[in-house]
Amino acid sequence: METERTARAGSGSSRSEPPDVLIVGGGVIGLSLARELAGRGARTTVLDRGPAGQEASWAAAGMLVPQSDSPSPGPHFELLLASHRLYPEWARGLEEETGEAVGCRRTGLLRCARNEAEERALAKYDWQTNRGLAVETVGTEDLARRLGRGAAAVRAARLFPDEGVVDARRLTRALAESARRRGVDLRTETAARRFRVVSGRCRGVETSSGVIEAGLVVNASGAWAGFDRDLPFPVPVEPVRGQIVELALPGDAPETIVESRDAYLAPHEGGRLLLGSTLERAGFEKRVTAGAVGNLIAEATRLWPAIPRGRFVTAWAGLRPGTPDGLPILGGCGVAGLYFATGHYRHGILLAPATARLLADLLCGRPVPDLSPFSLSRFGPERLAAGRPEASPPEDFK
Repeated sequence: METERTARAGSGSSRSEPPDVLIVGGGVIGLSLARELAGRGARTTVLDRGPAGQEASWAAAGMLVPQSDSPSPGPHFELLLASHRLYPEWARGLEEETGEAVGCRRTGLLRCARNEAEERALAKYDWQTNRGLAVETVGTEDLARRLGRGAAAVRAARLFPDEGVVDARRLTRALAESARRRGVDLRTETAARRFRVVSGRCRGVETSSGVIEAGLVVNASGAWAGFDRDLPFPVPVEPVRGQIVELALPGDAPETIVESRDAYLAPHEGGRLLLGSTLERAGFEKRVTAGAVGNLIAEATRLWPAIPRGRFVTAWAGLRPGTPDGLPILGGCGVAGLYFATGHYRHGILLAPATARLLADLLCGRPVPDLSPFSLSRFGPERLAAGRPEASPPEDFK
């Protein structure tokens, strides 16, 4: 049976036969889920309004930082940490399958406090130390060794040695290639207009190229997740603009991610250094502003004085999918057959492996952990039902 499923997954999906799962959104989340489902034998189609992976996934700095982004414990941290632990093997599998190096590296992250208030805030990470996670208080000599003259602007710091980076653009290309090789029907330049709901059940999607029917549908549309205003409930996802500056500092870039309250410096291979990132509610206006670029360079220079010697390469903006509480939306909703994998905000790249596995298990009828902290129903007084697929998937889909 396993051999039959694998052969089918690699043969490509027939457009004359409805897919088992239709995923709206071809970013890192949608592609990761499609790849996972196809590997389990599911006929899977992905729709993207433009080229695959050219929105938030393409714009991301690729930081894999569950600990430094979690000053308090909770379900979101557990999800981040679980996905982080999956990453090395998941990334190696992608590289072996596609031949595309995705630049997944453990660099560590140095979180810096520049004043007394920020120094007090570093104590919020003590719970991680008590739990046995790797967090180190950095002494004066070590700080000077790591930052050089930049240490003069830093009052205190914590090191998270297990954190790292991945090249988001290479990762997205590898995911698209892997999905194609596994037989995913990837339809780009195809905009979803609305979900096709018949008798209370989602039967497919109306697109710019016509109706596509499917057994199950997943909304992985990122910042555009609320595109269908005809659903019986709102989808509380909005775009949050982030701007990033890329510099070239061969031989002069930090080896570790360096972060303050106002900026981060993320080193990549070949002396590439990404400076980010802003958090702006500017609607769907995706553009670079001179003020943001200037502020990022100024703050980065305080932490790493070699910044002005770097060669300016480019700058870009992306639209993160934000939710009111900053947590993703995962699982079912009040419409049978319709599921969500969106709202990952700053952590879409990091959460891709765990999201793909969780949603694939859910759609295949396998046991999953409690997803209620990430349910769409948490936003509405009506407490929308967030259950499992009402109809059993095809046997070889399981």
